[in-house]
Amino acid sequence: MAPPIPHLAVRGSDGTLLLHGPPNCQESSDFQRDERQGKYMTFSSDGSLFGWCNGLKVSVIKVSSGDLVKSFELPKTAALEFSPLNKILATWQQYTKTQDNPQGEANLQLWDLETGACLKAFYQKKITSWCPSWAEDESISVRSVSNELHFFENNNFETIANKLHLQKVSEFALSPGSQPNKVFDRIAIAVYVPGSKGAPSFVRLYQYPNFGGPTCALANKSFFKADKVMMLWNKKATAVLVTASTEVDKSGASYYGEQTLHYVATNGESAVVQLPKNGPIYDVCWSPSSSEFCVVYGFMPAKATVFNLKCDCVFDFGTGPRNAAFYSPQGHILVLAGFGNLRGQMEVWDVKKYKQVSKPQAEDTTHFSWCPDGEHIVTATCSPRLRVSNGYKIWHYTGTVLYKHETPSGKELWEVLWQSFPSGAFPEKPVKYQAVPSELGSTEAKPAQAYRPPALRNKPQTASSKLETNSGEAPPLASDSSPTSHVTSSSGDPELDKKIKNLKKKLKAIDELKEQQVAGKVMQKNQLEKMQKEAQLLQELEDLELGLFGFTLMDTVPKVRPSQLCRSSIMPVKKKRKSSGSEDPSIRKCKITSYCRTQAPGRMINPADQFSSKKCLAWFYEYAGSDEIVGPESMEKFCEDIGVEPENIVMLVLAWKLEAVNMGFFTKEEWIKGMTSLQCDCIERLQSRLDYMRSQLNDAVNFKNIYRYAFDFARDKDQRSLDMDTAKSMLALLLGRTWPLFPVFHQFLEQSKYKVMNKDQWYNVLEFSRTVNADLSNYDEDGAWPVMLDEFVDWHKVRSSL
Repeated sequence: MAPPIPHLAVRGSDGTLLLHGPPNCQESSDFQRDERQGKYMTFSSDGSLFGWCNGLKVSVIKVSSGDLVKSFELPKTAALEFSPLNKILATWQQYTKTQDNPQGEANLQLWDLETGACLKAFYQKKITSWCPSWAEDESISVRSVSNELHFFENNNFETIANKLHLQKVSEFALSPGSQPNKVFDRIAIAVYVPGSKGAPSFVRLYQYPNFGGPTCALANKSFFKADKVMMLWNKKATAVLVTASTEVDKSGASYYGEQTLHYVATNGESAVVQLPKNGPIYDVCWSPSSSEFCVVYGFMPAKATVFNLKCDCVFDFGTGPRNAAFYSPQGHILVLAGFGNLRGQMEVWDVKKYKQVSKPQAEDTTHFSWCPDGEHIVTATCSPRLRVSNGYKIWHYTGTVLYKHETPSGKELWEVLWQSFPSGAFPEKPVKYQAVPSELGSTEAKPAQAYRPPALRNKPQTASSKLETNSGEAPPLASDSSPTSHVTSSSGDPELDKKIKNLKKKLKAIDELKEQQVAGKVMQKNQLEKMQKEAQLLQELEDLELGLFGFTLMDTVPKVRPSQLCRSSIMPVKKKRKSSGSEDPSIRKCKITSYCRTQAPGRMINPADQFSSKKCLAWFYEYAGSDEIVGPESMEKFCEDIGVEPENIVMLVLAWKLEAVNMGFFTKEEWIKGMTSLQCDCIERLQSRLDYMRSQLNDAVNFKNIYRYAFDFARDKDQRSLDMDTAKSMLALLLGRTWPLFPVFHQFLEQSKYKVMNKDQWYNVLEFSRTVNADLSNYDEDGAWPVMLDEFVDWHKVRSSL
């Protein structure tokens, strides 16, 4: 059976229409063009239905026949979406209030597509994240309300089945996919809570409906530099990529703020994706296989790199004028493109061979999308991004333009949209390298030519008189008589060339030191250390230059595997993602990764070396700002350097050792006093003391002191009590793995009336956890416990008896 031909929906100032895709590219006769200006349009997830609103009504039709399914008199509708199984149509209109109705009307409405009845209406003031998120089988749906996420089951919107409450939760992302044979199994949700008052921001992954607190989370990742985040699940719902952004780059390097990329998996693993080039992160996209992802990043010309699930490089495309990446629906082709303020150059790559297929150019493009068949793409210039030269083109990925439409003068194009299809509707086809024939031809980017003054551009090119006099002389050939002659080449990457140059400079300096040593000069300690690094520098240089020549001489090499390319000079040396601990059997696994995380190996420290206060102070200034304080942003770099997550409990022990007053800050006095007591003046020494600091938690007296210290450390200094959200997080960190009743106590706090926890309550929670049995059999009702704990016991007994 031949695969179907996708439709392309077109919306503009002259109406809404459906176009048959390639090879015909003709307007569909089954759909009568709507001459009214469309406000919004969408296809259902399986592509069987098409809906649009035109300022008078909302219409839903069957794409295959054009038959009307339902029509709703909703003239103010500004957005609409279908549920995954086409049972519900969600519509949204601008929220308004009047004098007669100061509360306003519920502007988010859910309609039954079979009966046309309104199932439920909600208040949704902002269009951001206006539509509920459904699981693919519609078993659950979720929407954000204030600081809570409300979950509904089986499209019953009259009853809230579950709630997830997190203070200031601002973003969430429901995982794709479903497993009908196991109800709610593997349906996960990622939530983001911005940081405040020195505490880091964090993203947590939960499995529905297990929302018992931080200890019930599948994974947790915290970071300081985040004003907003973008969370992207892979297709198999095994991991999510989190792009954290700040509005302002305090270093002044970028006008667009600062971005970091984090990997968080449902198995509890998390890592910072190390990007070897500084600059913005323009785009991140998952491969449909869910086994790798592509990142476009760095100051222009931008790099593009494919990473695997270990956050290791698979292939690096080098640098170029690009700011976007798009995988084909089948995942066999990747397009790297430079749109917006770039010239519209596209690079089409065969992902399996990592070989470039074509390099077309689509200037002034504001929209790009793959056709579901994996063979064609559409580029468009749309208003209001650009109000001139509106139109769209349908291409074959080999660079040939198959259809072109230019919007008439005085008209505007607003949107083009491919019809959706279920996964697997179009099988993967072998990649073609020969351009397919077309009357419109291709638009390969023209090669750059030498600059010619305007006065000479329309005249034949002739050599200058100076060149003519030497025209008979052949240029001298480079001598190749010596087998050891030095070869110089460029990678085309300024950062890589600079790295190679610096390595050669260091090696030259080492050679000079050796000559001085042979001449009898006494070497200083730092000079001897520099000479000891010669082998390491030579290995780095060899790796980089081998990779560089591998690319320079690629045409003469019979076969080069992509993995070999990745180990070449394209990727500068970077830190590997931290191990999950599976390589070391002595480290046991647990859900709270803060307690068991293997550390990145540091260089060996000579025990005979003495602690240096001067070196310790210099180490402090590597992170401190002009105010002589290590703040939240520098704290994140500090944690990364020592190989510890910011939420790791060892950071609390370190703060206790330093006697730090404020969470997320170290002063110079605290640093010098604490590091002196630990005898740490560098990263490697501190890494060697991490196990010692963890051992302090096993001592009952020290743990009690750390527990009590945590109360004053975490509270706002203008408050005598600890706000409940912070208290719950700190209790999870300190007691989550040791107190059997903690998950129950956390649930009690979630539903209780308490908004803060005072010092007496905090201290007694520890005593309660140490002295009262898990079954509460030895609990003394006449004891001098705080009322909060009495209420907890009563609540737990009632709950257990049900």
